[in-house]
Amino acid sequence: MIYLARHGQTDWNLFMRFNGRTDTFLNQTGINQAKSQAEILRNINFEACYCSSQTRARQYCEIIYNGLIMFDDRLNEIDCGEFEGMEETAEAMKLFWQAIQKGDKGTESFNTFIKRNCDLCDLIMDKWKERNVLVVTHAANTRIINYYFTGKPFDYDFNKVVVEKGEFIILENS
Repeated sequence: MIYLARHGQTDWNLFMRFNGRTDTFLNQTGINQAKSQAEILRNINFEACYCSSQTRARQYCEIIYNGLIMFDDRLNEIDCGEFEGMEETAEAMKLFWQAIQKGDKGTESFNTFIKRNCDLCDLIMDKWKERNVLVVTHAANTRIINYYFTGKPFDYDFNKVVVEKGEFIILENS
């Protein structure tokens, strides 16, 4: 099983800011979310743990998991370019989605983002099929990883929240 976790709350999450590659830290709520999830996951025997190398994900992972952590940049959040730190208004989100279609305004292209996340999923399937794997990452990444493990459906909604801040879902990897 894949235990797909999204890091806990940061102040930028709280104030609805594009977070992307900016290296923010968990706030007290985020730390408490991690402690709560650690209790839920404490009896799961994980054979591998992959985590974004960004600080907020690292902090979260180090609270919920005590074993060897493989930090992997493929799990880092999408580069939001010029949108980093801006308020996530409806208009800003619309412009952001337009920009990532081609990687404009300093953003990472959405296709590149999908590919790097799916490449890691391929590795997990090759190496850890039918075993318990913990993956700690960010909101956008959870959408891509969920997309991968649900069979890459044609009508997948990449705007839909898959994992709430500080929580996890379980996906089949068989």
